[in-house]
Amino acid sequence: MKTPICSFDARTGILCPQCNSKLRSGQISGVDVEVSTKLAKALDKNPEISKISLAKAERVDQDYVLVLEPGTLAPLRRDPSLQRAIQNILGGKVWLTEADTTDRKVLEDLFFPVRIANVNTAWLPDGSKMTKVVIPGRKTDRFPHDTEMISKILKDTRGMELMVEFERQ
Repeated sequence: MKTPICSFDARTGILCPQCNSKLRSGQISGVDVEVSTKLAKALDKNPEISKISLAKAERVDQDYVLVLEPGTLAPLRRDPSLQRAIQNILGGKVWLTEADTTDRKVLEDLFFPVRIANVNTAWLPDGSKMTKVVIPGRKTDRFPHDTEMISKILKDTRGMELMVEFERQ
């Protein structure tokens, strides 16, 4: 398992001088430390957690956004029980994305397993931009995601304004 802090600090919950200076300088956040510590302590009970390569963790309301190293998201997607275990460990809903990717890829990660038909970006007169996501089909009660929460996550983590639209009403 790879985390933003060193493995010894993650296991003990006490930061070494290097990780402490990263925290003070803003390279890592308190949420990075909290998530790394919780996952490292749960590693003994659930060895599957060792598949995680955490680049960054963020908290939006009561949900956690885990940004994983590129290429490490696919194994977690194949094992939904591991994602549920992580949610139980952290005590909140977990959203998974990959680091260093395009806006479309981040949208696909957050809306997973729902397919995205189209992504459009509109530049507004005030200089800001609005991203519109088109989902095939219509929104039903069984739609697996809270689109308001995804919008809030994107606004807080990437500064992206999002509008979600369904093909059929």
